[in-house]
Amino acid sequence: MATVVDAASEDRRELATTVGATAAVWLLFSSAWPLLPVRWFVTLVHEAGHAVAATLLGGDVASVTVNRHGGGLTTWSYRGEVPTTTTVLVASAGYLGAAVVGGVMIELSARLRRGRAAAAVLAVLVAAIGLAWVPWRFAADGPVAQVSGSSSGDGRFSTVFWIVAALLLVGLAVQPSERLRRTTVVGLATSLCLASIDDLRQVLDISSRGGHSDAASAAAVTPLSSWLWAALWLLGGLAACGAGLWSALSRDRDREP
Repeated sequence: MATVVDAASEDRRELATTVGATAAVWLLFSSAWPLLPVRWFVTLVHEAGHAVAATLLGGDVASVTVNRHGGGLTTWSYRGEVPTTTTVLVASAGYLGAAVVGGVMIELSARLRRGRAAAAVLAVLVAAIGLAWVPWRFAADGPVAQVSGSSSGDGRFSTVFWIVAALLLVGLAVQPSERLRRTTVVGLATSLCLASIDDLRQVLDISSRGGHSDAASAAAVTPLSSWLWAALWLLGGLAACGAGLWSALSRDRDREP
């Protein structure tokens, strides 16, 4: 009985330590070039959130791309006038989608096989995004492309990135080290949460100065200001990530007799 209690406590400590260490690294070095691949991953999930929402709401997604600087762009269209609800949901799905994926991945890391399922899910997710929406050739034009830092080479860059990322995640899922799987998955999931929350803090600042952002797109078709939209998304992101962490810790606690 004592062994089960100790194992569950050790799992909680390991999870909390990984989340805390990732948070410290991200807060101190998020702009450093060694963390750029993590930023590309976060941006890919963010842009995929827009693409999924647009597709489910009847839109046609032309492309999803990320660029070397960590920015990204989703281009989509709608037959006829875009409903207000569609605009708001698609704009909201980027930051909130990345936070939800992060929270779910933290929770999945606590399931059977200690992160194998979560790593496999991430690999399938990245491959599905790439196959469905990432083009080899991409033409960047318009003011939104300029704001995001997009260029004509982003299609090729995004294609190479998602293929390499999917292969690395498959390798992570099949390799034998439980601890490596769980630590990597929790680190990526925590990065998704932290990046979404940190980006939303920047959107709050951009919104206060009237700059372009997803929040500005939502504000353009609703009575709410872009600052308020960013604040609501920030609260939603915090809730999603907090719920994932709480669920993961509770799952380990439930193993105790």
